[in-house]
Amino acid sequence: MIKFRLPEAVSKSGSKIGGVFRTGTEKSKVLGSRIKDSKTVHFLGSKAFVKFAIWFLFFVALVQVGFGVMVYKFKSTDKFTRIAAKIIPYPAAIANQDVITYSEYLSERDYIHHFYESTGQTGIDYAAIDKEITNQLIENRLLATQARLHHTTASKSDVDTAINQIIEQNGGEDKVAKTLDDMYGLTLKQFKVLVKEQLTRDKLNDKLIMRVKVSHILVRVDKTAPQDQVDAAKAKIDGYLNEIKGGLDFAEAAKKYSEDTGSAEAGGSLDAFANGEMVPEFSKAAFEGKVGEIVGPVRTDFGWHIIKIEDKTGSIDKTFTDWLTSIKNKSLILNFIK
Repeated sequence: MIKFRLPEAVSKSGSKIGGVFRTGTEKSKVLGSRIKDSKTVHFLGSKAFVKFAIWFLFFVALVQVGFGVMVYKFKSTDKFTRIAAKIIPYPAAIANQDVITYSEYLSERDYIHHFYESTGQTGIDYAAIDKEITNQLIENRLLATQARLHHTTASKSDVDTAINQIIEQNGGEDKVAKTLDDMYGLTLKQFKVLVKEQLTRDKLNDKLIMRVKVSHILVRVDKTAPQDQVDAAKAKIDGYLNEIKGGLDFAEAAKKYSEDTGSAEAGGSLDAFANGEMVPEFSKAAFEGKVGEIVGPVRTDFGWHIIKIEDKTGSIDKTFTDWLTSIKNKSLILNFIK
């Protein structure tokens, strides 16, 4: 016996249900839909629609221009301008490929102005402060780019650790949150963003800027001292240097002889410093010396020094401020809020 598939169900009117054929009611729906589509297409292609589109675009442009005037000419901070600035990304500044919006500028401005107002300070030059706010935002964007290039950024763990330390040192989370709100108008979440920016700046500073770690021995002599006192101090330090060359441990010599009471007990050890952060003669000798080398005696305004070069880190032989200035000078920066 030959088997075959029955055709799809057919209604009494002879229209196939769910197939090519449709019932009378379905035909009406389809026809109505096509008529509506036809009317829509006709309207979209009509002069009325073109006229409507032109007027709509003109209205939108007018709104943008109007609020643009409020932003760039009057630096308006009213409620409506703030709303518009959140919708329309008016640029406050451009730093290379990064746009800093007017809304971002207002957020930064708000907490700084809040601080001065909440602390009751008078005689504040807000125009100068607002200009500095824009410069700070530009610096932050440039540093964020450098952080990406050098694979250096503050992690969530870094930020959390810093925030927890602040909370522990300042009476707990509730108290810190209240202080932030009262003094700056900031939430803890907003404060974390600022902390991350500062930590990233610090990490870049530590990683890139060349620093030297030294220990030293000082024999004090005033910069205006007569020559016989200068010579006597020089004879002292020469004697100490000879003892060190003869085998006396440098740290022991520093503890025994150094007149820098702040470092003597630590064997003459000083915190690492960048070029230019110490008096010129001391800084020059330290940066020109090799790790492990003992240099000097070196004369400064404080007296005579023997310097031992302990370590060097970083690759950029500038202060952080000078390095950042060089980055700014090589960048495309447009500042629209002046």
